[in-house]
Amino acid sequence: MKRIGLLTEDSRTYFETLEVLRERGLGFVSLEFGEAVPAHVGVVITTDAEAPKVPFDRVVSDADPDAAVTRAVKELAGSAAVKSLCIGVDPGHRPGVAAVGDGVVLTRSVAPSPEGVSEIVDRMARDYPCMNLLVRIGNGDRTNRNRIFNRLWDDGRRLEIVDEHNTTTRSETPDEDAAVEIAMTPGYKPVKKQPVQPCDGELRNIQRLSRLESNGRLTVSKDLAARVALGELSLGEAIDLQGANGK
Repeated sequence: MKRIGLLTEDSRTYFETLEVLRERGLGFVSLEFGEAVPAHVGVVITTDAEAPKVPFDRVVSDADPDAAVTRAVKELAGSAAVKSLCIGVDPGHRPGVAAVGDGVVLTRSVAPSPEGVSEIVDRMARDYPCMNLLVRIGNGDRTNRNRIFNRLWDDGRRLEIVDEHNTTTRSETPDEDAAVEIAMTPGYKPVKKQPVQPCDGELRNIQRLSRLESNGRLTVSKDLAARVALGELSLGEAIDLQGANGK
């Protein structure tokens, strides 16, 4: 794939966009006015005010640097089809999801729930159509991992489970960063849906969270905790049900 060009004399826009590009691991080229745009640049990011001065036919600008970079990546995907798309998922209550096309980080997101990963994967597949799509899921957080796996299995996705050891990073977006690492790490291919059986430790943790959420008023039962772990109830709904039982 071609690279993104960054062309602006606005220092704030330059450094904020530069930070986003580096966070996403995207290759880019710093450009200057008065010089020809290199052949390996497929889209140029600039400001609204400077856009008319950019001698190129693919130009994006946005006051939000994240939005500008996202639009630039989509322009690149449209100008040169992605051959291989790997979507990484860092499992959890709010899973991190990242799409990597031909080794380039295209986009990253956080799903609202394990089942919500399916919709994000569908959107990424529409945004970056290709013949070779693979979803890789980290092997941590077994219950949420298997909820994600089973939903994507039902969707007919090609799946791998990846050892996510050493994928945790210290950053403002650790789940998304881990998803990028998972997308780039080969895993193994299960041949059937995975059992979703919350362990006692998970149930105890949900009970602990219910006490915190209710300011110590109550503790949800193990049955309700299990329904929360399986995604059948939110923690708030379980607390309301427990309270309705008078306990």
